[in-house]
Amino acid sequence: MKGVRLMRVAVTGSEGFLGKIVCKKLVERGHKVTACTMENCNVLDKAKLGKAFSNAEAVVHLAAILDEEAQDLYEVNVKGTENALEACAANSVQQFILVSTAGVYGSLPGMKGEETPPAPETQYERSKLDAERKALSYQEVFHVTILRLALVLGPNEYWRQIAETVQKGFPLIGSGSNRWQLVAAEDAAEAIAFCIGKEECYGETFIAAEKDALTLEETVNLIRASLGMKGNTMKVPLWLGNIIVALNSVLKFNKLLKPEYVKRLQADRIYSTRKLEAAGWKAGLSTRNYLPEVVKEMTANEKAGEEKQ
Repeated sequence: MKGVRLMRVAVTGSEGFLGKIVCKKLVERGHKVTACTMENCNVLDKAKLGKAFSNAEAVVHLAAILDEEAQDLYEVNVKGTENALEACAANSVQQFILVSTAGVYGSLPGMKGEETPPAPETQYERSKLDAERKALSYQEVFHVTILRLALVLGPNEYWRQIAETVQKGFPLIGSGSNRWQLVAAEDAAEAIAFCIGKEECYGETFIAAEKDALTLEETVNLIRASLGMKGNTMKVPLWLGNIIVALNSVLKFNKLLKPEYVKRLQADRIYSTRKLEAAGWKAGLSTRNYLPEVVKEMTANEKAGEEKQ
């Protein structure tokens, strides 16, 4: 592709939802991609990492655990990143792109930019910030780029669970007036691909998100409309929502109704995208236009699965 420096790129976490899209995007751009899977490139196996990175000029580090209850969350997210960094140094890799999260800002109110001091609250958020710090400590060894992604929107298991919860008529906990600035999976992959081999991205931290943000209530109502449901969602105050969450911890009637997830629901997810846009990238999709497509695809996949049974 004209204007793109073609490189040999190793991608950890290539088996994940976003990882598959990233690999496809890089191949389309003409890069030679090594897909690092759990089998050939477990981030906790230094020998396999070294072998997987042996011919790489750039590494995209996506491998991470999001489940707050996972016993090995911190080990994979932090120690796994450290192992990847050591393997990069041993193989003279030129650029390391760490895919992080805008979740490092925790529940800070208002607009957040790259200069906003992080304030992680959950185990996952803290692990990603620690991984960022590990990566930045290698800046004198090779070029480091950190991408803090907003919550990624796409037809994956997380959004399937959200749509399922909405469809079952669960009330929205809280006022729903907080803003939810997301990033479409395709745009997130484009942001990652954009940074590869670009000098203006070396040594930088960027936020990747859509340009504008709907409120949480608008997002839920959009899901309802996409599912053919009438009217707007019912809301319950936070104190009542916390009681429902406590009951769910015993009865386990919904996978998403956990304290840490409900707390995230209340956060004001709004970010400045000016820095990455100034470098030349901008989101092409918005939640308002893309979410109905996501719901439609998930519904079609679910029906196709039922027909096969």
